[in-house]
Amino acid sequence: MPLHRSYHLHLPFLRVDRNKELRALYLLRVLRDLVNQSTFFFLPIFLYKFGITSFGSSPFSDFQAGLLLIAAYFLLVRLVMLATGIGFGSYTAKAGIQRAFIFSYLLRALMFACFYFSTDSLIFLLTAAVLDGLQASLFWSNYYTILSQHASKHNIGKDLGFLQTLLQVIAAIAPALGGALAGYFGFDALFLFALAVTVFSLFNVFNLKIDALRDKVSFAEFLRWLKQSRYDRLALSYAGRYVNDATLFLWPLYVFFILGAVEKVGYLYTASLLLALTFSFLIGVYIDTHKSKKPFFASGSILSVLWLLRSQAVAVWSIALIDTLDKLAANFHWLFFETLVIRRSQGSQVFSYFVYRELIRSFTAVLFWLLVGALIWFSSGWQALFIIAALGVLFSLFVSDGVKKSTGVSRV
Repeated sequence: MPLHRSYHLHLPFLRVDRNKELRALYLLRVLRDLVNQSTFFFLPIFLYKFGITSFGSSPFSDFQAGLLLIAAYFLLVRLVMLATGIGFGSYTAKAGIQRAFIFSYLLRALMFACFYFSTDSLIFLLTAAVLDGLQASLFWSNYYTILSQHASKHNIGKDLGFLQTLLQVIAAIAPALGGALAGYFGFDALFLFALAVTVFSLFNVFNLKIDALRDKVSFAEFLRWLKQSRYDRLALSYAGRYVNDATLFLWPLYVFFILGAVEKVGYLYTASLLLALTFSFLIGVYIDTHKSKKPFFASGSILSVLWLLRSQAVAVWSIALIDTLDKLAANFHWLFFETLVIRRSQGSQVFSYFVYRELIRSFTAVLFWLLVGALIWFSSGWQALFIIAALGVLFSLFVSDGVKKSTGVSRV
């Protein structure tokens, strides 16, 4: 990777690991996030409108019908991931990560094709949900395994900070692009764009040279890990992270209710990201050189408070201010979180570590979306959801790198 230096801001000498596999992996992730931030960012709005159109004559109100479909979609996605996690993990251990990636992207392309045809068909939408669960189950544990294997232990913060900077460049552009496509040409054009980028991304998979896995996964081993008290705390931090991310995924829908236009949601989100963008790489340097967790706890506390303030955001400027403050605090908090997760994963069972993490996240997701469905059923407001997200951020503070200070030994 190139060297980075700033002579104007007098920044320290920044280095990212020179690694061909990391470069290919970064490109794979950047292209994936281009699709996620331009298309999946607006998926709650698409599902909400679909629910109103398809179930408008049901006993539910439009609000309930739209949100129940969102909860049902993601519940189905995570049930598929929960059911296939161990099986796909065993398949990947035998066939290799590269082949798993290829199948993941083929399924992802089929998913967007189903989205394209789903505007008038619930069957295509349900098929898309199943494909979504299958492609995600084949991707994320493998992605993090490669990242952990090739990231230097002493430069994980810089590596992740550099990647986060790249992803935020995409995140600063893609929502406005996706909002414009959906607002002016409809969701059909947005899904075709996502399909094209996904097919293009598939070619980059062949640039990854991945070592054969020497690890196996099983439910029996997963249960043994869960019996360890220190792993229980780690599992709780994974659950908290998912609850925060899932609620944040619904945030554009809340903003949509206030602004009333898809393209305005994208423009506002882009504006809030621009201010926070430049901090990501510097935060990675800080994490590698400072081991104190006090800023981590402080940023987590800020994020929890911001979730409580979201229910009071009813104007454009208050939404923009909360989003900007959230990005500034989240840049540090979640980068620190991911750095600790990657550090703890490094070892002979790195693949098992990430397969089991996805199982925990999927189990959490099933409970979360069932809870969301219950809140909608009983007509509870957004406030309860934001309180749950605030608790999720606090749970993420349980994460650690797994190193015992007295011995220096790291274990799951």
